[in-house]
Amino acid sequence: MPRPKIIVAGKNPIHRARTARMLSDGDVSIETTGSAAYLMEMLLHGGRSIVVLSDGLEEGLSFAHLVPLLKSCNSRSTIILATDDVSHVEELRIRQQGVFYRTNQPACAEGWEELQLAVDCACNSALYANRPFHRRETREGYEKPL
Repeated sequence: MPRPKIIVAGKNPIHRARTARMLSDGDVSIETTGSAAYLMEMLLHGGRSIVVLSDGLEEGLSFAHLVPLLKSCNSRSTIILATDDVSHVEELRIRQQGVFYRTNQPACAEGWEELQLAVDCACNSALYANRPFHRRETREGYEKPL
């Protein structure tokens, strides 16, 4: 089963490239963008995607407005927010709108490790969501998953 595509989105092209490089492990497709319009287009035409939002996008939309837009483009997308620029009130609001994980912008090895772990968990979650459920009978006469 193919792994989901990872999309790194943020205004800063240097940070986008660094994040994509740190998250790449060879068997994952990673794309980058700084535009909300292009990000929404990718979500509309793609299957399962993991979006890593870092420092806003060129259009200047707040995260509280951007997250519902992205979810409306592709409800199966997983959004990871990796930024320092979120107020407490806005963070609570975006968590309720479907953000998978929220962390600060990585600045050290531990930060990069945390982001990589969040992306790995999102990939595994997406893979298991697509996995078919098979039943089999056991000697005791009841069914249980494989």
